[in-house]
Amino acid sequence: MKILIANEYPDLLKKYKVEQFALDDLICIPPDEWLEKRMKEFGYEDSFKKHGMKYPISVSTGEHDWVLERFKRKNLPHVVDGKVKPGLYVHSGNKRVYWARQNGYTHIEGYMINEREDKAMTRAHTHISHDRIPK
Repeated sequence: MKILIANEYPDLLKKYKVEQFALDDLICIPPDEWLEKRMKEFGYEDSFKKHGMKYPISVSTGEHDWVLERFKRKNLPHVVDGKVKPGLYVHSGNKRVYWARQNGYTHIEGYMINEREDKAMTRAHTHISHDRIPK
């Protein structure tokens, strides 16, 4: 088992338990082609190699109404017959998951989120804009 471990855990997210997720169980919301393009465009590969993963990812099941609303609004292929396909969806950290898979990891640290507010909170404290990734 090879686990991608976060370097930092934001204080404001201490109420969320850090879990280890099997990469094979996770579904990235954007397609791999999009993730690969963004990785190259903004230098994520070098950042991960030099600095590792700064923060845990955030994950939810597709069973929540807010997930269905988000996927329908964006016309994502994860919705079939008006329902989200079963699985664990990555809401924050898709490029981290992509990189971990490409580099032989089997697991990754993250937070399981259940509410829309959890998504907003974890994203606010773990998302790094393209122009601020560690170089």
